[in-house]
Amino acid sequence: MSNCRIMVRCDMEGVSGVVSPTQAEPGAAEFDFGLRMFRSDLVACLEGLKRAGVTETVVYDEHYYGRNVDPAWLPDGVSVIAGKPPYRPDWAGGLDETFSGMVLLGFHSMCGTGELLHHTYEPDIRELRINGVTVGEIGMEAAVAGDFGVPVILVTADSAGVREARQLLLGVPAVPVKESLGETAGRCLPLRETAAAIRAAAAESMTVAAGIRPFRVASPVRLEVSFNPGPYFEAVKREFAESLTPAHSMVIEGRNATEVWALYWQRKLVAQAAVQK
Repeated sequence: MSNCRIMVRCDMEGVSGVVSPTQAEPGAAEFDFGLRMFRSDLVACLEGLKRAGVTETVVYDEHYYGRNVDPAWLPDGVSVIAGKPPYRPDWAGGLDETFSGMVLLGFHSMCGTGELLHHTYEPDIRELRINGVTVGEIGMEAAVAGDFGVPVILVTADSAGVREARQLLLGVPAVPVKESLGETAGRCLPLRETAAAIRAAAAESMTVAAGIRPFRVASPVRLEVSFNPGPYFEAVKREFAESLTPAHSMVIEGRNATEVWALYWQRKLVAQAAVQK
């Protein structure tokens, strides 16, 4: 399998063993525990992809500040995009048509589910809708990949995240690494079991990839972002009043999911800077 490239998009709330924000927030009391859990899942995934014959893997660290992956963990043929560089219409987090597939590792269910560590990117977002369909991080990342004809070939998450992925992405292999028992509770499994399951699924991923269709959103794309109350939302109202509906949802329209999501990223940076003034 020559020149097979895979992107692994990483989060941390959906990795093995993590059930509390204090285990997923950099600098929090239990973050070292969360980092160990994250490393176990990521390394298992990379080992499985290597077994599948993947020649190059690019890891995009999406969790918090994007500085959670130690390059010492990485085998040959793997690089990491660190520091969480923002999306642009011409740069979709390093993703393009040369990739054969994308793995979503350590993801979780969208905001409002009441499930384990549920949220949609950041606490300020209450809901994302693409062409009227509510999606979380799993759906948004899959839609961006779909713009480039890249299918999601594996999802690892808690049970609620796996259920969300299977409902939206037909036929996608998914590994539940823990069972959601509420917002900050779950039934966790031994790391040897979750690592073995992730490794095996990643090793099989290229076999099933040919049968998985990319998740494509029809053009033009309308993104609606609803917000939770707080300083960020107040900054959005000040800076982007013209793009808000009467219900105070931000509306962004564009050719594809990548374009509208990149435009939201740019507006987010403006609003965050306004909050810090």
